Amino acid sequence: MLRRESNKDWMKGQIASSLPGRLRLRVDGLAFLFDARMDVAGELATIAGVRRVQVTPCTGSVLLEYDQNKLDSAALVECADMVLARYAMPALRARHASGKEETAEQPMTTARLAKRLAVNAGAMVLGNTLFTAPLLGGALANFTSLEALASLGLSAPMTRSALEGLRKDMRPNADFLTVTSIVASLMLGTPHSALMILALSDLAELMTSYTIERTRSSIKKMLSADDGDVWKVLEDGRVARTPIAQLHAGDTVAVHTGEKIAVDGVIVSGVAVIDQSAITGEFVPVEKRAGDEVFAGTVVKSGNIQVKANKVGDQTVVSRIVGMVEASELKKAPIQRYADRFSNYLVPLNFLLCLSVWLVTHNAQKALKMLVIDYSCGIKLSTATAFSAAINTAVKQGVLIKGGAYIEQMSSANTVLLDKTGTVTEGKPKVVSMVVLDDEMDEREVLAYAMAAEETSTHPLASAILGYGRQIGAQALDHGEIITEVSRGSRTDVDGHIVRVGNMKYMKENGVTTAKAVPDGQGAIPNYVGIDDKLVAVLFAMDSPRDNVRRAVNALRYDGVGDIEILTGDMEPQARAVAEQIGVDGFKAQLLPEQKAEAVLRLQTQGNGVVMVGDGINDAPALAYADVGISMGSKSTDIAMETSDVVINKDDPMTLPALRRLSSETMKIVHQNFAMVIGVNTVGLILGAASGISVMMSALLHNSSTILVVANSLRLMFMKPGDGRA
Repeated sequence: MLRRESNKDWMKGQIASSLPGRLRLRVDGLAFLFDARMDVAGELATIAGVRRVQVTPCTGSVLLEYDQNKLDSAALVECADMVLARYAMPALRARHASGKEETAEQPMTTARLAKRLAVNAGAMVLGNTLFTAPLLGGALANFTSLEALASLGLSAPMTRSALEGLRKDMRPNADFLTVTSIVASLMLGTPHSALMILALSDLAELMTSYTIERTRSSIKKMLSADDGDVWKVLEDGRVARTPIAQLHAGDTVAVHTGEKIAVDGVIVSGVAVIDQSAITGEFVPVEKRAGDEVFAGTVVKSGNIQVKANKVGDQTVVSRIVGMVEASELKKAPIQRYADRFSNYLVPLNFLLCLSVWLVTHNAQKALKMLVIDYSCGIKLSTATAFSAAINTAVKQGVLIKGGAYIEQMSSANTVLLDKTGTVTEGKPKVVSMVVLDDEMDEREVLAYAMAAEETSTHPLASAILGYGRQIGAQALDHGEIITEVSRGSRTDVDGHIVRVGNMKYMKENGVTTAKAVPDGQGAIPNYVGIDDKLVAVLFAMDSPRDNVRRAVNALRYDGVGDIEILTGDMEPQARAVAEQIGVDGFKAQLLPEQKAEAVLRLQTQGNGVVMVGDGINDAPALAYADVGISMGSKSTDIAMETSDVVINKDDPMTLPALRRLSSETMKIVHQNFAMVIGVNTVGLILGAASGISVMMSALLHNSSTILVVANSLRLMFMKPGDGRA
């Protein structure tokens, strides 16, 4: 039913994500303003300080890019709400005219269905033993027995749905057909048949409801897995361990070296080097000071900071994603929408068959069987249960699919585009080469000095040097205190010599030079090693491909994906090296986020079904434009998960071909279900018209097809990860 809402609430913008200079709002009423979308965008663009506006009615999304020097996010939301409020009434009128319900039809819970089945069984037993006589005689006798009264009571929800469907759509639906068959059974004096029709219908719905509830439970469990504690700063300056769930906006939390930031907020004190690879798509940490914004999910590599929270706990990630999943039930696959339409069109066929059989045979029992046996329920469940079971299976593998539409599109996609940093690669550097500039030293000797200066550092480049040194058998020399200079490097004392490891700026600031030419790293990140005032070596580090990524690429190609490419903002040499290592068909480097989106659109205009896989904010536009946008990795950003259609909550590339095979298997089962429903019910209709099988047997035959469809779909819940078999 249409809820009563104020105009303000109907068009009020809810912040979906907020980043420096970028704000995304969710506006419910936009879904009904497709024709006015350009007008809305034009008025929003007139707000002082707004640089770019993107209005997407189908998702109810407004993206605003703005100048932070001219206005802040709070002022922007206020201005946007003033503009949007002017479109409240047109949106409401459009919704009334559409005749669409705001919410999806919700199935009964398993608990309620179990109670209905218990009442049904009790009525059958008692109605044939203790309470066999009707309460009233005459014409009402058939409707006042215990079995008849139980049938009428249990069918009440169906009756309401049937009448509502008749009022709204001006044609009978599947519930109308079922209610008609129940009433006809009672009129013919066979209340046990009516109860059997209800029992079998409830049993099929119970199986479906169980699947949906299992899926929702798995999703919520998956999304809530990161709950934990933080160090909250109290009013007296002390810190106390506090559950994330107890934090509020405005609270201040302390974050130390090695800890993950749990809130979106602003640093109020301290300096830290923060791994923002999930946000920027680059693996080199950045320095953050008081006044800088930080985001949940980023990691403090070194330093200690205090952060005033703007968004906390579930509000930053879990609640929004759960809400999107709940709403995604409306995102039906094309085949699912077709099944729904087809099943509704078949309902009048049963009434026509009923009338035809009655005119030919004048046999009420045979005519009734034409109402008992129908295609509609089985056809609807043939898709809905299969998609729900597939989503549940995916969740158990750490994959969140936001609607059946993306399963169907994934199964038929012929192009896969991959982000590089953090998706194809590990998002952490490894030393790939080393150049010694001092003729009197060798690699192992240099590394012994470098490892001494980096031994206690948590910086990714330090970890790369330490790992490389251990790999070739070098050991850190005895050293004094290690001093780390944020965003520059680290130094220590070894036998009276000052050893420094860091960037070129760090070397120049301390007078470390060399007479030799420093080689070009061809896109690799240089790490300089200086002893006293002499530059003795350069170590080049690059991000390495993930394990199994080449295997995943080959598996996708084997499963029918014709084109696999890399899209990255990195330099061309790095992109080329990774592309050659993993065996993709091509790459595009040095792309801005909007250029990635343009690459997606270009392929779509050529008739390709495009899957985009990324992990960071730089991938968000491409994820949104792709037929299937997949956010992959444990460090996926909030906005990447928001704009993507599928969220893979782990770093295993083999999940991609597993998802492809799950999608293909789901579509295979959907087509099997269609065949079973049409085949079994067609046989039932022929037998019902031409033979003397009872109404109860007809009901059993019809509902057996529905139960078979549900059971066949449930096979997907037991599908083994990655094997493509259910």
